[in-house]
Amino acid sequence: MIDLHAHSTASDGSLSPTELAEAAIRAGLTTLALTDHDCAKGLPEFLAAAKPLGLRAIPGIELSAEVPSGQLHLVGLAFDYQDPALVARFGRLLGGRSERNALILEALNQGGIALTEAEVRAFAGDELVSRVHFAQAIIAKGYASDVKDAFARFLAKGAPFYRDRFRYAPAECLEMIHAAGGVVMMAHPLSLTTDWAELDARVAELKALGLDGMECYYSTYDQETTLNLLRLARRHNLVPSVGSDFHGAPKPDIFLGRLPVPPETEAALLALLDRCASR
Repeated sequence: MIDLHAHSTASDGSLSPTELAEAAIRAGLTTLALTDHDCAKGLPEFLAAAKPLGLRAIPGIELSAEVPSGQLHLVGLAFDYQDPALVARFGRLLGGRSERNALILEALNQGGIALTEAEVRAFAGDELVSRVHFAQAIIAKGYASDVKDAFARFLAKGAPFYRDRFRYAPAECLEMIHAAGGVVMMAHPLSLTTDWAELDARVAELKALGLDGMECYYSTYDQETTLNLLRLARRHNLVPSVGSDFHGAPKPDIFLGRLPVPPETEAALLALLDRCASR
């Protein structure tokens, strides 16, 4: 079994990279990609932990691209995460997150939600601070009942304390991963738009920019949605991908190893990853 979209404590997951590798084995996975948001910090630990377990560990990252509407997330896979040019571009993303976090904290305090940087940082440790960590701090102070409530009322796009951050354009995201020898999958495509005609057009644009595949098998998608996405992938000659988007405690209803895919789909994905490894 294969899962090409999962998060660790290096971004907004609750399991360390080592714990994630161990959880993958317990879930019956043979291949797992660690795809933390905007950073590759957890990859060395993840790769080292996976090797003695017999788990095929894929270097990955989830990038948020700048688009005029909707949300476009792109999962980079099997790239050289130590490539100096790529490391520099990841650094710009992390700088943008830090700038955004300061704006969120300021807005929350001005809006009567009393939080300190230390209180938010306590949920992230030494790793990347995300909106999930803000949500956890808001819950701890009694302002929200759970992560979903905190996002809906305070932190989601359109909510009072949402603040935007720096993102690369889709073409830049694709170029940086390809230049480092990797491939790029469109994550949870319905986050971009739920209008199928519009999605078809926007996927065509991404394909023209070099998109390699798209998540058709995803934790929250029902069978009809998956079938529609498979047709869309076939129409645009994209490799269907599979990703749980596992985070652990922040998304307790999403599990590793619960997305079985047809053998031919798994074989196509593994062949694509093998080509990257041989470059």
